[in-house]
Amino acid sequence: MPETPQMKKIPIEDIKPGTVFTRTVFGDNYEIVAEPNKPITSRDIEDLKKKGVKFVETTGEIKGIVKIQEDIPSTDKVEESARNLIVFYKSLSDSIESVYTNYKVNKEIIPDKTVEIVEKAMNKISEVGDKNVFLNLVNIVDKTKYLPTHVLNVMILGLLLGKEMNYPESKLKILGTGLLVMDIGMVFIPMSILERETKLTDDEYNKIKTHTVLGYKAVVQENNMSPEVGRVCLEHHERWDGTGYPRGLQKQQISEYARIASIVDTYEAMTRKRVYRDRMMSYDAMRTILAEGSTKFDPDILKIFLRMMSVYPVGSYVMLNTRAIAKVVSSDPTSPFRPVVKVVYDEFGTKIEDGETIKLSDEAKIFVVRPIKEEELK
Repeated sequence: MPETPQMKKIPIEDIKPGTVFTRTVFGDNYEIVAEPNKPITSRDIEDLKKKGVKFVETTGEIKGIVKIQEDIPSTDKVEESARNLIVFYKSLSDSIESVYTNYKVNKEIIPDKTVEIVEKAMNKISEVGDKNVFLNLVNIVDKTKYLPTHVLNVMILGLLLGKEMNYPESKLKILGTGLLVMDIGMVFIPMSILERETKLTDDEYNKIKTHTVLGYKAVVQENNMSPEVGRVCLEHHERWDGTGYPRGLQKQQISEYARIASIVDTYEAMTRKRVYRDRMMSYDAMRTILAEGSTKFDPDILKIFLRMMSVYPVGSYVMLNTRAIAKVVSSDPTSPFRPVVKVVYDEFGTKIEDGETIKLSDEAKIFVVRPIKEEELK
């Protein structure tokens, strides 16, 4: 008769993140810490230490230590970083506004100024490291100044997407500059049209469409900027199937930089409140973009955008099947429908200040039922 395996006690201090055991690992009161062949994460270890647990028990053996991606960020860190970045964000928004105002008054785009803005954005993204901080920031910052904040959000989203596409720094600079001046032609559109409280007439819409050609002329012909940058101005409203404007280009006829711009510009515009319509929920914007994806946008770039954002974008709210309401704090590239969330209201509707953070892809029994509008939380 085979000998029954003996339960062994292992000090918490001896366990490293990524340790894999051949059998189930238990904490106090036989609470399961890790299933067989599943690595223990640093978060598991921290939770045990917070509970005062000094040992774990198992009948198994250490199988090895694997490298794991600790992709559940500290939600407090994400939110605190976002708050600290708001001042920086508003400063950059003011700088963008000054670029557009200076062109409107003097017909001049100062190269040093555009380079400074793009490099500041790129450096800050590299410094912070966590894209979720910026995705959260795009959702929470005041958007009352439509054009400069729209341009800044589009630039940030585009730079993040460029990094996901493994762009080198040289290409990121071209992309960032193109996104920065993308809507410079809008300065020629009367404010009476831009701030209309009702739906635009065909004539007014056609007037707005001229901003692409006017922007290209402003950037390339009047200010001798790169044609690659100018094409972002000219082509960011072109569509993969040839239904866009101004030239009806399709597929690879459209600059890759402009194909990136078309996705992030569309997403950002949908999630912003305008005088003539309410803002669309992040989830609905993603759903709309995905529905149009096969025809309107480069499908390969769109896949990368979806991986970056997830179906439920960072900063949005969702209801779980437990009836709890949670805030999306991180996307999960391997599972776009199952992001990382932090519970903010329990199943009884009571607000929770320090709710549980859940990686839904690890929880088979917990899933998103539907997105939640921020108005529903009030």
